[in-house]
Amino acid sequence: MKLTLRRLFLLGLLGLVAGMGGLYGLILSNSEKILLQSANQSQAEVSRTAEKEVRAYLDQAPIAVSQFEKGTAQGLVLLHDFKSLRSGLYALLLADDNLSEVSFTWGTDRGFDAEGNRVLAPGSAAEISVFHPAQDSSEVVCRYIHFDPARRRFVSLSSTIATGSPNWSPAGESPVVDPTESFTFQTPASRNHVGDLLDTDLHWSQLDDALPEAERRLELSVVKGIADGEGKFVGVLRVGLLGKQIEQAVRVSVPERRDQPMPTVFLCDPQGRLIAASFGDQAKRQIVEMDDDLRLRVDPLPEAVKVALAAPALRKVREGENVLVPLHAGGMTYLCTFRGLPQTQDWVVGVLAPRDGYLGPLLQLRDRLLWASLALIVALVVVGFLLLRGAGRALGLISAETERMNAFDFGPSIHRSRLADIREVLGGFERAKTAMRAMGKYVPVDLVRRLYRDGREPVLGGEAADLSLLFTDIKDFTVFSETTEPDLLARVLGRYLDTLTGAIQGERGTIDKYIGDAVMAFWNAPEPVAGHPVRACRAALRCREALEALYRSPEWEGRPRFETRFGLHRCAASVDHFGAADRFNYTAIGDGVNLAARLEGLNKYYGTTLIVSETVHEAAHEAFLFRRLDRVAVKGKSHAVTIYELVGEKVPGAALPAVLLRYEEALDAHARGDFAGALRLLEEGVEAGDGPSRFLAKRCRGLLDAPPAPGWDGVYSFGEK
Repeated sequence: MKLTLRRLFLLGLLGLVAGMGGLYGLILSNSEKILLQSANQSQAEVSRTAEKEVRAYLDQAPIAVSQFEKGTAQGLVLLHDFKSLRSGLYALLLADDNLSEVSFTWGTDRGFDAEGNRVLAPGSAAEISVFHPAQDSSEVVCRYIHFDPARRRFVSLSSTIATGSPNWSPAGESPVVDPTESFTFQTPASRNHVGDLLDTDLHWSQLDDALPEAERRLELSVVKGIADGEGKFVGVLRVGLLGKQIEQAVRVSVPERRDQPMPTVFLCDPQGRLIAASFGDQAKRQIVEMDDDLRLRVDPLPEAVKVALAAPALRKVREGENVLVPLHAGGMTYLCTFRGLPQTQDWVVGVLAPRDGYLGPLLQLRDRLLWASLALIVALVVVGFLLLRGAGRALGLISAETERMNAFDFGPSIHRSRLADIREVLGGFERAKTAMRAMGKYVPVDLVRRLYRDGREPVLGGEAADLSLLFTDIKDFTVFSETTEPDLLARVLGRYLDTLTGAIQGERGTIDKYIGDAVMAFWNAPEPVAGHPVRACRAALRCREALEALYRSPEWEGRPRFETRFGLHRCAASVDHFGAADRFNYTAIGDGVNLAARLEGLNKYYGTTLIVSETVHEAAHEAFLFRRLDRVAVKGKSHAVTIYELVGEKVPGAALPAVLLRYEEALDAHARGDFAGALRLLEEGVEAGDGPSRFLAKRCRGLLDAPPAPGWDGVYSFGEK
């Protein structure tokens, strides 16, 4: 039998530990499991009830659409008869108090354009809307929008419809925009969504566009393209639900039970943004815009709810699935059940209650046992001190190994000691070093080295840094993933990302994250990198070269090549540890990061693969050839930026090809308003299949047909990401 410190320690304390462990295990092993199962079932029942209420509320709009289609199919509503159409919409609104509006938008169909958008005959668009002017109003208003040829603009006529009397007369008129330009018409009328029933997220009512935001109504809409009996497109039906009514759906009536707490119920999205809540009646509640969506802001927000909304499990909940998550907030432990709601905009119901409310009696018993255990622990410490004092010499080996780790030397070592305990401890060091070597595969090695060197743990925060940021994405990767077996998809994507990673890290880039098939990387953090814009450009070109070599290799097995698009931007960003209290992500955030991501997305419009910002061009133009592409304002940005296409590295005597130079001349002509001259210069590029030339030529033709307003500065604004 080997002499070990552990065995000596256990011989002296075996009796104390056996008594304490047996008592602890007997009482707590099964009791806590049973109570937690009961808590899970109780909260799951509440979440199912909330789902039923929300589903019943949301289903009212599709039911109204179905009733309208039945009425048209049976000839009760004549789509080409104004009075019949108005009466049909009026009947739908009166049949359901939760409907805020019913609208029908139509025009003379001329088919689709090249992008699949519906084309209507000029001046044929019109819309009739029947709605309640206020949320709790029983009054019904009918609004009719049509094109007035005499005035050459759209006008709106409105009247109040008395209950029981569908006849009305104009009450006033005002200029309005073409109703068919709204996304609620364009999307359901497009080729890709013919006959689809589409629902929207929360939005302000289109009928209240002229009102201040405080007076506008919150809505959820369902839209569908409507066809006549011969299957010919006639128009789009829009049914709006009052968004504020969704609050009632989550205020679930839960019978109060003496042995269980009353839960807090809320509705949110996977990003942790509130939609509705059963709490906060005394707090400030406000509907605000968050990343292009309307969401509920409660101030102050309960700490437990705030932690629940930041839980990583929230982003992984699937439709119809219950996920129970323990959370810690304000010194307390909570149990939160998330349930994904099917047929919604990925909404999630959350049910939150204090864990002690379920485990109170058990926790009291545990605390009493804990105090008894503390007395035993004191005895353990005293005895352990006496026994371990003789191990001082053996600790010399441990100290030496600690010094190696302090020097960031995680190489393997061979140790010898007579004591099995010391050998086991040193073996633990070896496992720790193995883990540290493995950690370098998940986080930047320079970051691990800096944290270890400074002897500190990472904390939430950020520091300003001058970064070069790179975003990549694969064109039409979704189609590939849907038609590929999961195991093969994982191998192919892994080999692709490994190729990109090698090229980026070869130029001292830091891989921030992999987002499916996309990659985010940056330079100049966590360690400084001289000339990082040049390295970032070179890395992007190396990525393309490495991918081409991969596609030509037998390893790729003749599969279709991925078309990878790149976006590069240099900016001042906040970089450090971000995330939740128990889960960090070393990353960069800021306005410039968003711009870099947008630049990658612009490639699909210009037919390019590598777009950089003017800050990158300014720093790297002496080392690389660039083509000036455009001056644009991307989605979410009010100021314009000049963008460039990275063509390649400069070589002595190299210059841009003639087609690219003529493109830049055409871009200057376009900025001066000489659209015809720009088109002449672009002819060669268009014939050569140059994507930017085609995109700019199309814009010039559009500007010739519809000249810009005075003061136009040549900036092209993108309304999509």
